[in-house]
Amino acid sequence: MEAVKEKAKKKSKGKTALKIILCVIIVIALAAVIFINVTTKPTYDTDENRYAVGGMVISDAVEYQDESGEGIKHNPIIRIMQMVWRFCADGDAAKHAKQTPPTNLVKDVDIPYIDDGNIYHRLDVYYPSDRDDVRSLPIIVDIHGGGWMYGDKNLNEYYCLELARRGYVVFNISYRLVPDVTVNEQIQDCLAAMRYINANYTKYTDNADMLLTGDSAGGMLAAYTATVMQSGDLQTTFNAPYEPNGIQPKALLLTSPVAFMKDGGAFSVYTKILWGKDYKTKATYDYMDLSEIVDFAKLPPTYLITSGGDSLANEQTHRAYDLLTEKGVKCEIADFGDDENGKPLPHVFSVLFPFDQSGDKAITDALAFYEESR
Repeated sequence: MEAVKEKAKKKSKGKTALKIILCVIIVIALAAVIFINVTTKPTYDTDENRYAVGGMVISDAVEYQDESGEGIKHNPIIRIMQMVWRFCADGDAAKHAKQTPPTNLVKDVDIPYIDDGNIYHRLDVYYPSDRDDVRSLPIIVDIHGGGWMYGDKNLNEYYCLELARRGYVVFNISYRLVPDVTVNEQIQDCLAAMRYINANYTKYTDNADMLLTGDSAGGMLAAYTATVMQSGDLQTTFNAPYEPNGIQPKALLLTSPVAFMKDGGAFSVYTKILWGKDYKTKATYDYMDLSEIVDFAKLPPTYLITSGGDSLANEQTHRAYDLLTEKGVKCEIADFGDDENGKPLPHVFSVLFPFDQSGDKAITDALAFYEESR
């Protein structure tokens, strides 16, 4: 009898312990949900302290969320990444605060390339103010990174100012973010920006030579933009038209491009859903990796940059280099291992730290490649 009572007592204790564990798990889960909701609370587009993170900008006048993103905005991965990118924004702001951008530059900012009031449909133009040959300077168009969910043109401002200081007319563009839209709409925005630049670059220069560059997610968008610009078939697939006689890039600069979103290993768990909840049934499903579109056009000479600490895209950058080389594209890859102090250089180091020794060298070598390709 005593043995039966003891067994019942132990069973009761086990149930109590299980209930406590379940309660703790529920409390932790609720706390996590509350924390995510608080940290990703939307701000108005008129707020100077707004975060450029998809789904975190609202307006009384502009509808930021396109129907294309409706199926993914509540995805738990997307919700978690919104929080991650929100804190990345704080880190990037701290990096900028420690840097001193170049002066003697003209900055023409917040130009709408689509006049719909959307803050992501804007671009900046930078060029030297102390040169007599401004009208002869070639063009650079930059597409920022940020995992397709984060950032606007301000993220790459210092990098673009440094490019302009070296003797270029630089167009620094924003584009809409996931989950307000999907990657397809971002490609449409990049092509819309290119159409604007094609129609308006002569306000700044008579030189039509152009380097198209992008880092990380922006590297993918740059590669896609350069390809879609040349292919009527892809323009139809992505609903992103471009004038057949429009200016075309003389060279590409891809810094740590994440250009394999469907076949990108474990990272694809995140990147595939950025094309939409129904990405498998969309016309773009067969075109989500660079390898699936590269045969539609002849890409210009391409320079790729990665580094020893580029855990996000080192493998993808080398994979892109191998693919383009196999397709006969003139390519060079600069794989920076460590910095001058022996520390691994981080993902997109030349964009984050354009004034450091390693960033300076990466930019110098890349621009030399551009000059050779013009």
